[in-house]
Amino acid sequence: MSFLKPSPSFAKRTINMLHRPAVSKWRWSLVVVFILALVWLHPLSGTPLPQFGTKLSSTTGTAKQKPKTELSFIKQLLKDNKIGPEIQFASRTIRYVPDALERLPMTDVDQELFSNSFVDLSINKVKKLPPGNILDVHVHRSVRPDQIDASALLFAASTTFERFSSEKTTPIGEWTRWLTDGKGNSNGAGLILTLFNTSSENIHMASKQLHEAGINATVLASNRNLDMAGRYVDLVHLLHNHPSRKQRKYFSLVDDDTFFPYMGELLHTLKRYNPDRSHYIGTFTERTDWMLHNKAPMAYGGAGVFMTAPVIQKVTELPCLEKDDEGDYVLGADQGDRLLYNCLHNYTELALSYLPRLRQEDQMGDASGFYEAGLQHLSFHHYHTWHELWPGKMHIVADACGEDCVLQRFRFKDDFIISNGYSVSHYPKGIDFDPLQMEATFDYGTMEDQEFRDVVFSYAFGMLRKGLSYTGRKKSWELLGAVREKEGTVKQVYLKRRGDGRWLDREGGEEHPENDSVVVLTWIP
Repeated sequence: MSFLKPSPSFAKRTINMLHRPAVSKWRWSLVVVFILALVWLHPLSGTPLPQFGTKLSSTTGTAKQKPKTELSFIKQLLKDNKIGPEIQFASRTIRYVPDALERLPMTDVDQELFSNSFVDLSINKVKKLPPGNILDVHVHRSVRPDQIDASALLFAASTTFERFSSEKTTPIGEWTRWLTDGKGNSNGAGLILTLFNTSSENIHMASKQLHEAGINATVLASNRNLDMAGRYVDLVHLLHNHPSRKQRKYFSLVDDDTFFPYMGELLHTLKRYNPDRSHYIGTFTERTDWMLHNKAPMAYGGAGVFMTAPVIQKVTELPCLEKDDEGDYVLGADQGDRLLYNCLHNYTELALSYLPRLRQEDQMGDASGFYEAGLQHLSFHHYHTWHELWPGKMHIVADACGEDCVLQRFRFKDDFIISNGYSVSHYPKGIDFDPLQMEATFDYGTMEDQEFRDVVFSYAFGMLRKGLSYTGRKKSWELLGAVREKEGTVKQVYLKRRGDGRWLDREGGEEHPENDSVVVLTWIP
């Protein structure tokens, strides 16, 4: 048997990152001396080194954009998404009153959401939008992103520069919502990002982009000698060797499409786990068929895996990456989260601390039932691949009424339900079902066997109620964009496209509406 070489140190990886073929030997020598001097003056166990990509000053944020008027923002948003100019339009101004004792999965409001009917207008011709009357809703007081101190957390993720830089998959917009204060400054959390099979130029570019976004990040090249599973476990070594380790309490492995919508609640939840003791924290897949097939009660990586310092130290001491003579892992795994579990399971007495509010989200297709359930999940996953969601813009409403408002549901007398940041839904034939049950909108890769789907997800979500798509019993406007207008005020734009057949009665032959429909909600203190 053979062991892979240990992970290179931060200093060595930084030197490799700085290497340029065209640099002369004497200049290269100066770089080496400079790096070694930094390491000598700032040892890994002492004061953290300023890392490439780290935001050095918490007071320097991104440049403030010139504020747009309500009309110009909406016009540009609709134009960018090829909507209009003829639209149906409705709006409402919602004043949030932070006096609720708790965040409920459904909050009843004894008023109509739209007491006035929708109006037809040409967005290009109007100089002022019809005003939305003010109504009050009661919310639980919770922190905004700029009130969160996440310095107890250090995250690590591995990806490719292609995924990092692609407009469709770049995580920067989402990361700024849970790794910064939302205003261009770090919230104290740290991030280690490794890029696979990349260049020093790409590493520099990624570092610069993260720095400009206010994200406290260390960007490194992945170990080229490791496969995907090995690179995942290698992140634990990087967490352990990071200069800020002694200032952190919890260490997390995440995918590049993991999102934490409630950082304040996450930090509060993690406090139940003593950081000085060994804890391996995570959740299972929602797929019970996969659980039975894998025969492993492991933490699934996309939901976020959290560990305390004694655990990451132990992993660095174990032969997790040992391979046999044929080049296969002795522990028998081809996925990183499974390899980490196998290592801890085989070489320690440590068992998973199950935290079901973390979500792996292994369902596929239309995920609206999940996001419209009013639940406060601690993480999201797969939102750019297995289903479509842009959690960055969804989360902006937290800048107004606090993080508890994100995905909070409000039910109105005219049978409208707001799932805040995701959708505004109308039930024209009434709500004659239990809205506390999750709607079966998603699937497991095929919809051919509905009973199997219901059984597969029942452990995670309970019994699913029947989906309302294509019945005409539900009309839904989904979030198109959002903007923070001023302190405590956020405007959201929701859209129901005229060609979206989900909101028509297919059996009854309901015809498509003539125009797209737009709803604007403004949240004010």
